Amino acid sequence: MEKILDVRDMVPKDRHPRIFNTFNDLKAGESFILVNDHEPKPLLYQFQAEHHGEFEWWPLEQGPHVWRVAVAKREVNNAKRTITEFLQADHKRLDNVFIKFTKDVKENNWEGASGYFKEFRMGLKRHIRIEEDLLFPVFESKTGMHEGGPTAVMRMEHKDIQELLDRILAVTDEKDPAKIHAAANALVSILTDHNMKEEHILYPESDEFLSEAERSEVIKKAQLI
Repeated sequence: MEKILDVRDMVPKDRHPRIFNTFNDLKAGESFILVNDHEPKPLLYQFQAEHHGEFEWWPLEQGPHVWRVAVAKREVNNAKRTITEFLQADHKRLDNVFIKFTKDVKENNWEGASGYFKEFRMGLKRHIRIEEDLLFPVFESKTGMHEGGPTAVMRMEHKDIQELLDRILAVTDEKDPAKIHAAANALVSILTDHNMKEEHILYPESDEFLSEAERSEVIKKAQLI
């Protein structure tokens, strides 16, 4: 069972020390869920300054009253991480959340299914923003490929993915397993091919032409989205 650290009832001066102590006590590959009453951007800046390359930061819920973030200690402690490793890790994380969603749908656990899908939807929309706001512009600038290039195709696929995410959310709220199954299959079909193109073409090519400093800057900006 994942560790949960809820700091909402703690006095502010005690929060950051408690959070960092919890992180330091993690073994490689372990994580905890931080629950807060405000957006923890200052905390993230501190993590980036003191633990660059050592942690993962995955927002699960972003207000307006509760903020939840999964904070993980990376199995490989290396500040020289690649775009491929960073975004591929997010693909795997989201795949696992989606599996939990489909399992709860099969078991008619609608509260669990709704929670997992909202987490998945928010995470995938964030992933798309990271690509479109940060990675695609850098890729297009470095390669000169704009219209007709791989990012143009991926942007079109992103629109289809976002429409399916909204459709699945609606039919999950309706508690309609048949419609969920159909829309989920369509989403998996698109994502399987889409993620493969990203992981085998876009991400590795981006790693090739970006310097170590540029890769680090993209990842730091991505964590802040």
